[in-house]
Amino acid sequence: MSVVLPLARQLTRPARQGRAAVALPIVAFAVTTALLLVVAGGARMFLVDPRTAAGNGLYGILAVLALLLLAVPLVTLGAAAARLTSRRRNDRLATLRLLGASTRELWALTVLEATAVAAVGAVAGVAIYAALLPLVGLLPFFGAPVGVAAVAIDPLLGLGVLGGVIVVGAASAAASLRRVAVTPLGVRTRSAAPPSRTAALVVGGVLIVAVVLLVSNFSVVAQLLGPAVGIALLLGVFAGALALLNLIGAPIVAARGRSLARRARTASELIAGRELAAHAGPAWRRVSGMAIVAFIAVVAGCGLSIVDVAGDAGPTTLMTDIRTGVLVTLGIAFLLLACAVGVTQAASVLEERELIVGLDRLGIPDAELRRARRLTVMVPLRWAAGGGAALGLMMAFPIVGISLLVAPLSVLTIVATFAGGFALVRAALASTRPIVDGIRRETV
Repeated sequence: MSVVLPLARQLTRPARQGRAAVALPIVAFAVTTALLLVVAGGARMFLVDPRTAAGNGLYGILAVLALLLLAVPLVTLGAAAARLTSRRRNDRLATLRLLGASTRELWALTVLEATAVAAVGAVAGVAIYAALLPLVGLLPFFGAPVGVAAVAIDPLLGLGVLGGVIVVGAASAAASLRRVAVTPLGVRTRSAAPPSRTAALVVGGVLIVAVVLLVSNFSVVAQLLGPAVGIALLLGVFAGALALLNLIGAPIVAARGRSLARRARTASELIAGRELAAHAGPAWRRVSGMAIVAFIAVVAGCGLSIVDVAGDAGPTTLMTDIRTGVLVTLGIAFLLLACAVGVTQAASVLEERELIVGLDRLGIPDAELRRARRLTVMVPLRWAAGGGAALGLMMAFPIVGISLLVAPLSVLTIVATFAGGFALVRAALASTRPIVDGIRRETV
């Protein structure tokens, strides 16, 4: 164990693993921490601020719903940050294993490196949060800007957020190490047996049906368990529905990849199909943020439509605050999507370095390589956006009805979200072209 610290210092130096391999996870952890602190501070305000009494508990319910909707993409981004350099880390672990490092030392090195990166990112996130706090205090709620004091996070809660981010980083790194045998050959080839995609798809489908049935019979559940327990259960079901998107996403991408490879008419389609079928999990994680944002867009659109229909029937301040809260939640979801897409697309290029170099040496034209990379992103993106919106519609329909789902504001919100999300992904994909060109020239 005495050699772990010197090895960690040597192997995490930028000169040895590339500056981007260190910087990308730190950026992701920093954004995750900053947004978690903003969301937690806002939720705390709506739960304890005396000005929320006028809403008869509605402020607290909506705040918890927003927190649950945003918690899943926030945690997903944090976990993705811990996996960004998994391939590079596994290659180094193979080298160390060949040099005689023990399994215990490899585990310690992996967890130590991931924890250090997550801690640096979390501290940077605190600095970003401090810079954002004055802007957050300008948000108009209760008829005026809420002020910094109202949205500032409690120190103990802040420490809990920082600790949670670091734990997610360490746990994700440890989980990625468990998926391979800690032997030179096992680590180098990542020879763990792939998970049962069919079983995950079946289980996920059954659970989604159960969730939709539960929401459809919410009134009966509320009568049996009481309104408070029923609302708490409903909020938990919405959070669970978001998690189910990730459960069924990878199997769908794998099936679509196999279909694309079988019917391929060009080299780019064959490359993309085989890549999606072989690495469905990473391909889904690169675009899973769009599925969650599409789901949130449906809920947000219904919320805006409710406020629009209510008009003067409800308290003016309450209706205005609901509209503001919906827009803020959707805005934070888009920030998460932008960060997740930008970081994961850049990281995917670094992780696919060997594939890019190999295809280049086989003489694959640059245009075909670009089209193959575009297909590996856009194919799962379409399924992610469509699946997230479809699940959101199934969850919202029993509660708000078809009239609000097809209301102009709902449709406009969903369409704008799709357009913005696809544009973000295309921009992130285009921004990685210099990295790909550098790899092909062997300068990266």
